Amino acid sequence: MTSARPLDDARLAAGFLTPDDVAALAPDVLVLDPSSVLIGRSVRIEPGVVLYPGTVLEGRGTGTVVVRSGARLGPGPVTVVADGADVEIGPAELGPGSVTVVATDAADVVIEPGARLSGGCLVEGPATIGAGAQVIGTVSVRDVVLGGGADRHHPDPDRRGAVVKGAGRIHGVRLGAGDVVVGRTEVSGVERQRAHHPDAPRR
Repeated sequence: MTSARPLDDARLAAGFLTPDDVAALAPDVLVLDPSSVLIGRSVRIEPGVVLYPGTVLEGRGTGTVVVRSGARLGPGPVTVVADGADVEIGPAELGPGSVTVVATDAADVVIEPGARLSGGCLVEGPATIGAGAQVIGTVSVRDVVLGGGADRHHPDPDRRGAVVKGAGRIHGVRLGAGDVVVGRTEVSGVERQRAHHPDAPRR
C-alpha cells in the first residue's frame, strides 16, 4: 500500500531510512539535518556520532557500514558505500570538504581512531587508515595501509600517523608513522613529515 508520503516510499524502496526514522536517532546520534541525510537500513551507528547535512551511508548486498562513537562526518558531503564489503569508521573525522569512501567485492576499508579525511579525497578498498593518519586534498587512494601514530596535533611529526595529501592517484603504498606521500601530477616518493616541519621538536 502506498503511503501519503512519497518521499518515505522512495527512501524505503531504495533501502534507506525515512526522514522521521533518521530524526529518531537523536539524541544519541546528532543528526544536524535529518532531511538531507541518507542512512541505509543495514548501517549501524553508535551513540555519540555527529552527522552533518549531506551524509550518505549505504550498505548494498552483504556490505556493512559501522560508525563508531565519537566519529564526526562533515561538514561537507560525506558518502560511504559498502557493496559486498565492510567499512568501519572509528572515532575519526571525515570532513571538512567532500569525502567519499567505497568498499566493493570484499575489499574492506577500516578508518581507525583519530584519523582524518578531508578536502575532496576518495578512499577505495582495500584500505587501512591507521590511528591519527590523514588523507587530505583531492587525492584518490586505493590498496593502501597508512600506519597509525599520534594525531596531527602532536608536536613531533615523526610520531604522527602517516599522511597522503595533494592531488592525483596514490595506489599500493604502505606507510609508517611519520611518513608522507604528496600526490601531484606525478606521485613523489615517500618522505618524512619532518621534512615539511624541520623546526618541530623531537619527542
